[in-house]
Amino acid sequence: MTAGDRHRHPSGSATVRLGVVVPSINTIVEPWFSTVLPARASLHASRMLMPPVLTPDGIIEMDRSDGMLAVRQIATCRPAVIAYCCTASSIVQGQAYDEHLREEIERESGAKATTATHSILTALAALDVRRVSIVSPYTDEIDAMEHRFFENSGLQIEGSANLGISDTFGLAAPDEATLLDLARRGWSAKADALVMTCLNTRSHLVAEVLEEELGRPVVTSTTATLWHSLRLAGVDESIAGAGRLLSVH
Repeated sequence: MTAGDRHRHPSGSATVRLGVVVPSINTIVEPWFSTVLPARASLHASRMLMPPVLTPDGIIEMDRSDGMLAVRQIATCRPAVIAYCCTASSIVQGQAYDEHLREEIERESGAKATTATHSILTALAALDVRRVSIVSPYTDEIDAMEHRFFENSGLQIEGSANLGISDTFGLAAPDEATLLDLARRGWSAKADALVMTCLNTRSHLVAEVLEEELGRPVVTSTTATLWHSLRLAGVDESIAGAGRLLSVH
């Protein structure tokens, strides 16, 4: 039985429900995912209150206060998969936290679970990538934590750059030109792929352009999380316009 068979409307049309848990300031995930999802999939969201200033303590407080509450809420619509859509939650709290979070989501909801960082690492493994350049919109403090997280996960970081944004709502502010410049500043020719993090940026809009320019795969928090969620749900249709991860793999 496929995920689609498990989640079928009374009318008979197959629908795979994807659940996402997003920080309250996120304005990117729901609009973009909903726009590009295959016809047989639908998106459903719940939110966690994130403070206006990006700090490790604020992220941890959001997770502890609202994380599992948001998971339990979204679980009531019986999604096939729940994606915890905050890259910073895992990079601040580490690999053991990320693994425990996924286990807890599955235990509480009965759905399959992924996170942004787990999706990125799964995507890089599918692309057979170990040497990366990583760019982010984060502050220097969060960016340094991100480097440690991915290095501890077995990646070799060859280049990096960040925007130093501390306003959590403002993470979504950089336009395509700014994101392209960020990627070019952080890119190293020694890398086998470029990683662009944060689910509250429009990195998916520049992924394909950068792949053509760099000649390497570009994996973003947005594209990886959508890709992994769909694959976990048994949906394998390709999505064009956001890089080879979604269009080929």
